[in-house]
Amino acid sequence: MKNTTLKKLLTATILLLLSVAAHSQILDGKVQPDRFRISLPLTFNLDNGAINSSPYFSYKHDIASWLKGAAFAQYNIKQEAFVPQAWFEFSCADRYYLLSRSIFNTRTGKYSHGLATTIKLPSNLSIDGTWDNMLQQEGTTHIDRFQIVGGYINKRFIANAGYSMLYKKGIVANLRVYFSQTYFVQMKYDAGVNNFVLTSYINM
Repeated sequence: MKNTTLKKLLTATILLLLSVAAHSQILDGKVQPDRFRISLPLTFNLDNGAINSSPYFSYKHDIASWLKGAAFAQYNIKQEAFVPQAWFEFSCADRYYLLSRSIFNTRTGKYSHGLATTIKLPSNLSIDGTWDNMLQQEGTTHIDRFQIVGGYINKRFIANAGYSMLYKKGIVANLRVYFSQTYFVQMKYDAGVNNFVLTSYINM
């Protein structure tokens, strides 16, 4: 009985972390540009057809010219879990960005931490890297995901592609399309977990 319960809890925790870890990876080292953001992601598992969503509302505050913070209120519908998050962006010369993400799952009581970075290159090129689940209460974990992508930045769209290493290896590709300064849609394919994520964003 205990083993069955433990397995279910572990499986739910991993699925939730993977869902939360489905970050944009487009300008991934940066927080949102505007004060408020509403996001509605839809995650489609291409193996079993399952659909999940983890909508969130976030608030950004400019602490200094090189430091910005954002608070997130996110809810995972499938797991029925509230997942608050705190993000801090450190920037240099409007070209190098480092983002620290602290994530707490109120359902399981688990804490995890991740880092992301963005480097803007000449000719509208960029490199984004993400290290999810790097710190947890148990210490070093086998579900670390490190992803690196290279992309092109345009006023109307941003596209990139790369590879996910460590846990759940595979190709990662993203496309963001801007319909206005406040509204855009993003698509992501992650071969490591065989998920397709469609996300709508509204900035205010």
